[in-house]
Amino acid sequence: MNSGPVCAAIPAADRRTPGELRRRLRLLMAVMVVLLMGGAVSLLVELREAAFEKAVSSTSGAARLLDDNLTRMLGSTDATLARLVPSAEAFMAGRMSKAEIERELASLESGLVQRGAMLVVDAKGDVTAASRPPRAGGHVNYAGRDYFSAHRDGAERVIGPMVMGSYSLVPVFTVSRRINAPDGSFGGLVIVGVYANFFTDFYNTLGLGPSAYIGANTGGRIMLRQPNPENYVGRPTPNNPILAAAAEQRVGTIRIHSPVDRVERVVSYRKLTEFDVMVSAGMAVDDILAPWKQTALVIATAMAVVLLGLGGMAATTFRALNREEEAIASLEQKVRVRTAEAEQRADEARLANESKTRFLAAASHDLRQPLQAAGMFAEVLAGQVEDDPRKLKVVDRLRQSIEATNSLLATLLDVSALEAGKIKPNVSGFRLMPLLAGLVDQIEPEASRKGLAIGAVPTSAQVESDPVLLERLLRNLLVNAVRYTESGRVLIGCRRRGGRVVIQVLDTGIGIPADKMQAVFEDFVRLDSPAERGGSRGLGLGLGVVRRMATLLDHPLELRSIPGKGSCFGVVVPKA
Repeated sequence: MNSGPVCAAIPAADRRTPGELRRRLRLLMAVMVVLLMGGAVSLLVELREAAFEKAVSSTSGAARLLDDNLTRMLGSTDATLARLVPSAEAFMAGRMSKAEIERELASLESGLVQRGAMLVVDAKGDVTAASRPPRAGGHVNYAGRDYFSAHRDGAERVIGPMVMGSYSLVPVFTVSRRINAPDGSFGGLVIVGVYANFFTDFYNTLGLGPSAYIGANTGGRIMLRQPNPENYVGRPTPNNPILAAAAEQRVGTIRIHSPVDRVERVVSYRKLTEFDVMVSAGMAVDDILAPWKQTALVIATAMAVVLLGLGGMAATTFRALNREEEAIASLEQKVRVRTAEAEQRADEARLANESKTRFLAAASHDLRQPLQAAGMFAEVLAGQVEDDPRKLKVVDRLRQSIEATNSLLATLLDVSALEAGKIKPNVSGFRLMPLLAGLVDQIEPEASRKGLAIGAVPTSAQVESDPVLLERLLRNLLVNAVRYTESGRVLIGCRRRGGRVVIQVLDTGIGIPADKMQAVFEDFVRLDSPAERGGSRGLGLGLGVVRRMATLLDHPLELRSIPGKGSCFGVVVPKA
């Protein structure tokens, strides 16, 4: 058997010097740093986008709530004023007393969604009746208000911007309706001044951040602003990008620098088309990114710690590589020495194996000639003593011994040739039945001497294999079956299995224990058999030859056996 070297030399291309390892480690460190930094940046970008998406969701929800609140409040306030107009016209015409109109004003004010002063103003702008007295006292005139001029010019309803209330002295926005005189001319107006501070609690519940706001615009001027509405009284908003966006799309979200305080915000807006009012809610970009900046700081700190750790590990590794460099050089020298020794031993083993193969071939050839001559002498001797049964029995035993010796030499030669790799399969397609019938004819005399029946099951199967090697493999199986069978029969046949044919050798012999089924294919393994105890023991190489030939032909082997009942060996061969 060929023996490989115990230790092969390390190829130069596969050798890793400490210097190369250091370069690789530096490259690995660089890759890890890039991956870590890339991952951190990617995570921060995703978190930043998520923060803005959350801000859009929050501002959109706040704008929708403000839309609902203002729509409900303006609708109910306008409806209340519409109910008040007939009474106010009657009061201005003298059909209702001041006490009566003031009671009605107080009653209607109590039903408002957002409480505010309710006033009746004549055509000159003077307050003639109110739901409550003015805080500053004295005479109050609204002739200078824009909404007064709008009503005088014919407007029926006006939603006014936020002003400092002359009557209430707090920031208010107004909802007003025109009063007609009996002749149809302008007779005055009824007003509700809605306190802007009523929206402070609404703003506080939204939790949009310290620099956030909610607001409403009408006619290009601020109608409502929270927090701190007093800072925005009467302030115009020229070139307001929110108004420009609302003119194209009724609902939306934009990112702008506020024209009011120059703070960069994410702003969601909604237009109340029924009242010509645009509401908006905005969050400052600084407030949106504040949690993200804290997260970025944590990630940056963690990255710094990880990079410091990696740097420390790399430094430790570099020091270890320096310490190991001399040890590696010494080890390589030892490897080279051991490799040379191993190669020398491998060459010696190869030469010994080749010598063994040549010896076995020569010995087989040289021994077979005298054995053939001995066989011929035995046949001649048998003819001369056929009248003496006792002598004939001795001659028969001599003939059997010669045949057994021939079989042992053939088996040894097969093993040697297979291990040396000198047998090459010559695969072809052929009919299986002639091969099986020939094998049965060869083995039948030995089976008959033991009183065994032997036969082949007829088949039309054709297979792809080396016919010579397959015949030698199956002969070994048949010889083995006859050797270990004392009574009954030996049968060879085949079964089709998909694209393959399973050639089976069945016997009624002693069987094989389950724990021996793998071992029987090893060299020099023999089972205890009555026939072998009688003197025809083999070397235990027959099934070893079968295993080697099956491997060479790429034909899987199968074995089923029941101790005391018999065995079934199978060889799986491709169909032709």
